[in-house]
Amino acid sequence: MQKDVILFMGSHQTGGSVDDDQLQLITTGQYYYKNGKHYVIYEELSESGKQKSKNTIKIYDGGAEVLKSGESSIHMVFGLHKKTLSYYDMPYGKLMVGLETNHMDLLEEEDRICLKLDYRLEVDYQHMADCEVEIRIESKDACEVELG
Repeated sequence: MQKDVILFMGSHQTGGSVDDDQLQLITTGQYYYKNGKHYVIYEELSESGKQKSKNTIKIYDGGAEVLKSGESSIHMVFGLHKKTLSYYDMPYGKLMVGLETNHMDLLEEEDRICLKLDYRLEVDYQHMADCEVEIRIESKDACEVELG
């Protein structure tokens, strides 16, 4: 995998207090491999659209982590059949977020990594949604989608 990558993220949330909700993100990022772990660093606009947030995805055998920092910040940890808790720091306060990972599927190829997560999302100990997330990382030169 080369350093310059295209990151595709898609999520689908159902159940709990969420109607059927889907989000997609396509952006560029920087890829690193260190000590048996894949890292992707990328930026995206904050929820308010006023600031950029710096994000890191870490993928390793048996788990994954997403770190978001900026106007809002969170450290999400996914481990198969494990429940993790962390605070979601936002400008108007903190929320306790619980993640219970039910399924993880990791596919590693020379110029592509695909991670699929299926997890239960809780906020302040209340079930919010059942979530499916797909993260696909592709070397920029090998990517089949052209970005302008």
